[in-house]
Amino acid sequence: MATVNLDLTPVHSCSATGCAFNEDVHCHAPAITVGDHGQNHCGTFLGMPSKARAGKPGGHVGACQLADCRHNEELTCHAESIEVASEDDGSRCLTYAAA
Repeated sequence: MATVNLDLTPVHSCSATGCAFNEDVHCHAPAITVGDHGQNHCGTFLGMPSKARAGKPGGHVGACQLADCRHNEELTCHAESIEVASEDDGSRCLTYAAA
């Protein structure tokens, strides 16, 4: 299997413990999408009871649909890293900042 090295923004922490990709407040999804339906949500959030096979933590932002975020440039996050928090209906990006 080929490995692709992309310069993606890492997910520093995620407190959405109800997500199948979360283990010990770390994201295990290879890449997440921020901006689910135009909201400041993690579009990759997958509620339990499903559980992703835990590997090493290393979630990254694959795409950001929040064009009004100052870290967003051409749908790509350019923040040093992001933090994701749990919310009643999923999770949200705490690093979001209006442009």
